[in-house]
Amino acid sequence: MQLRRTGSTGPPPGPQVAATTGRAVVVGGSVAGLLTARVLSDHAAQVVVLERESLPVDATARGHVPQGRHLHALLAAGLRLLEEWFPGIRSELVAEGAVTVDGTGGWVWQSGGYRARGDWGGSTLSLTRPLLEHVVRRRVAALPNVTVVEGVRADAVTLDGDRVTGVRSGDRTWAADLVADCSGRSSRLLHRLAADGVLVPPTTEVGIDVAYASRLLRRSPGDFSGQFAVIASAPEDGLRVGAAMPVEGDRWQITVAGMHGDAPPADDEGFAAFTESLPSPVVGQILRRCEPVSEVAVFRYPASRRRHFERLDRMPAGLVAVGDAACSFDPVYGQGMSSSALQAEALGRALVGLGGGAGAMADGRLPMSFHRKAARIIDVPWTIAVGGDFAHSATVGERPRGSAVVNLYVDRVMRATHSSLPVARRLNRVLNLDAPPLSLASPVTLARVLAATRPGRVRGAVVHPRVGPAA
Repeated sequence: MQLRRTGSTGPPPGPQVAATTGRAVVVGGSVAGLLTARVLSDHAAQVVVLERESLPVDATARGHVPQGRHLHALLAAGLRLLEEWFPGIRSELVAEGAVTVDGTGGWVWQSGGYRARGDWGGSTLSLTRPLLEHVVRRRVAALPNVTVVEGVRADAVTLDGDRVTGVRSGDRTWAADLVADCSGRSSRLLHRLAADGVLVPPTTEVGIDVAYASRLLRRSPGDFSGQFAVIASAPEDGLRVGAAMPVEGDRWQITVAGMHGDAPPADDEGFAAFTESLPSPVVGQILRRCEPVSEVAVFRYPASRRRHFERLDRMPAGLVAVGDAACSFDPVYGQGMSSSALQAEALGRALVGLGGGAGAMADGRLPMSFHRKAARIIDVPWTIAVGGDFAHSATVGERPRGSAVVNLYVDRVMRATHSSLPVARRLNRVLNLDAPPLSLASPVTLARVLAATRPGRVRGAVVHPRVGPAA
């Protein structure tokens, strides 16, 4: 299937272009932008996705998305929405090499032991971000009322009073009834609006200084007795994290991360030594066994940032922000893509609530209606990520209320998962954004956690998974 997309042809040059009834412009062509475009295609006569890069024709990482070379998680909530919006996409991704994984093959080390293996509540897919973007972009570009336009840098929105009327790029204006800013945490549009005093949402930042490094390895059937491994050290040991996940092309993708200056090295031996410092040996053993097929890629992420649009009294009509433009989380938790999908779904619900179609897109009530819904969605992954980050004493910023007590209980939940499959299943649903965090404190789950972690309970010896002999 060929992408139906164009270069930056668009409207003819000029300071202003007359509005076309029912046009939505999406700024940014990554996962958040593509999924937002899919939702808007149900309401708009025309959806235009503006992407500043020349997009790859295959599943390769994009230059302006350095984190695309690192491990990404497609959580159960995100996969469910993808299957609703693009019927058959799961089979399509598997045909492209994505790997089905579930709790029966997962080795997850947290709080001093492995999570009980078994039915964690359904399977998901393990794949690289470039493959997911490639397949979703192909699906979106094939929609009859969506056009993906490459090589367009969005400089600012155009305004008519308190209404956004389009997007300006150089001397062109892309007129729109609704602009969806999906251009990421460094959005030029939002920075310009804030500088002009038009839109200045309260912002929360939590300094985490996460550095991570990744490498791709050749994967063979005898490498490992499980499907995947995720290893996290205790906060007092610095909160180092490592994972080995099977991805397309018969490859392993290994990603390791450290916080607050504890950066994984990019050289071969330094990278290997970092993996071997984790409390379980499995990731380091897989790295030593398997042949590398890429160099070590590194990336640094200074702070989680959340723009609280929901706290404003009003917003300009015709503008919403989705994905990292609204909130960017600590990437270690793997929640970004699924959170973006849930926000896109919320945008669809907000449009339906206002009657749907072009009228709803132009309705001045839409921005606040959407952002209040999105805030409730963002609250969950934000609580999980930021609460966990504050387990490290060097994390700075606005600490969530009660996070110290919550972290103590979450650690007990983690220890309970070592022996209790029902607790492991409940925790997995929360981490996959399929259940609220408060469900971990339900009476049944609380009783199971207390029973599994009662003082004096004798634990058996830790059994590590088998990794094949060195190549």
